[in-house]
Amino acid sequence: MENIMPRLGAALVKLGKSLMLPIAVLPIAGLLLRLGQPDMLNILFVAEAGNAIFNNLPVIFALGVAMGFAEEAHGAAVLSAFVGYLVMTAGMRVFNADLNMGVFGGIIMGITAGLLYNKYKNISLPAYVAFFGGRRFVPIITGLVAIIYAVIFSYIWPPLQSAISGLGNWIIDSGEIGLFSWGVANRLLLPLGLHHILNNLVYFQFGDYTVVEAGVNVVKNGDLWRFFAGDPTAGSFMAGFFPVMMFGLPAACLAMVLEAYKENRKAVAGILLSAALTSFLTGITEPIEFSFMFLAFPLYVLHAILTGISMVVMSVLDIKLGYTFSAGLFDYLLNFGISTHALRLIPVGLVYGVIYFFVFRFAIRKWNLKTPGRESKTEIDIEPAGPLKVESTYDAEPQPTNNQNATDTNRACAYLAGLGGAENIKTFGACTTRLRLEVHDSDKVDAAALKAAGASGVINAKGNVQVVVGTQADMIADEIRAEMKK
Repeated sequence: MENIMPRLGAALVKLGKSLMLPIAVLPIAGLLLRLGQPDMLNILFVAEAGNAIFNNLPVIFALGVAMGFAEEAHGAAVLSAFVGYLVMTAGMRVFNADLNMGVFGGIIMGITAGLLYNKYKNISLPAYVAFFGGRRFVPIITGLVAIIYAVIFSYIWPPLQSAISGLGNWIIDSGEIGLFSWGVANRLLLPLGLHHILNNLVYFQFGDYTVVEAGVNVVKNGDLWRFFAGDPTAGSFMAGFFPVMMFGLPAACLAMVLEAYKENRKAVAGILLSAALTSFLTGITEPIEFSFMFLAFPLYVLHAILTGISMVVMSVLDIKLGYTFSAGLFDYLLNFGISTHALRLIPVGLVYGVIYFFVFRFAIRKWNLKTPGRESKTEIDIEPAGPLKVESTYDAEPQPTNNQNATDTNRACAYLAGLGGAENIKTFGACTTRLRLEVHDSDKVDAAALKAAGASGVINAKGNVQVVVGTQADMIADEIRAEMKK
């Protein structure tokens, strides 16, 4: 059990990371779908283009998850996932034409293809079939496994689907209790990125809504998918995030700025107010949440509870809102026309902003919480002093941390030094706001060095490391990859 739990945790973290790529497709799908509607530009082919993405979400998830699980994110794994998904779904239809695994089917095949790629990418075959060795063997073995899956899932998926539907219907029918639990759990799972796994159940599996497309009944599952398909009952599981992300957390930033020590206030204001604007406009909240998540965890628990309460309040007021990316102003305005009682968000949001402001100020003062700008100078630097000075090659041991400006190196060098050098990195990727890595030796990860390089938070859990860097995560990841190739 001691060995199983860390491995299970690592697998779940990797899955959470892998889900980010297909999720990143949703904003363009939602944008096209909404702009093409009669209440917007009234261009049918634009709406159908967006709808095509939604209708093919399972295969999109298969491709994205395969890339996330495969070493080097190799295209052979992605192609194999596509082949495997086609084989599996076609085989299942032979047994039962009504079977539909939805996004789950894509995720399962993506994981399978990625793992099979890692295992068989270098396989050697006898000379007379050597052409099919190495990476060319991966689509073949994936297709064979997909046939086995088709047989297995044809028998076990119907009861599993009933169980998932039952759970989803219970959560939906439980009303405020289910919504509160969902909101709290979503925030508490965020530190490890596991909220994405829960999100996929709620957004793409729970609940069903039937629409007619080209004369055929098509079932849409999940709160997000049903919302954009026109289900008037959908949107409850997304609406509660809008008061928190557009009003609550920005107000919390203002409270933390005002509670920072006077000598640190200017530096903290530059960081937190920028993060507040990002949260308001786009709904990206991790730079804010990680700024106090570990320094003042009781405050983060309060934040999770307030998120759950927001879900309840929005439901009681019959407010239905949806998004494809996150609960920010952009999604609010874009989907205003298909929302229910959308204007009611404004007074709720303003009240929530006031609540967050005073709750954060009271809690920080009452318990002397170490929010940004209130740490002792020996614990953390409020404003990064610039990249660390490191050599152009990386030693196994991390470079010493200091606060001197180092103009002869770059950001990638600083991050690599804080991660223990390029040799310490097993796998490397990025999501919306985080660098996600597997490292050989967790002890070589220097959190202080990473924060000095610009990170706002570091999670180091037995080989799995997440570095919160904000919305520039992909850019920083590319810089680090380029430096590693040297």
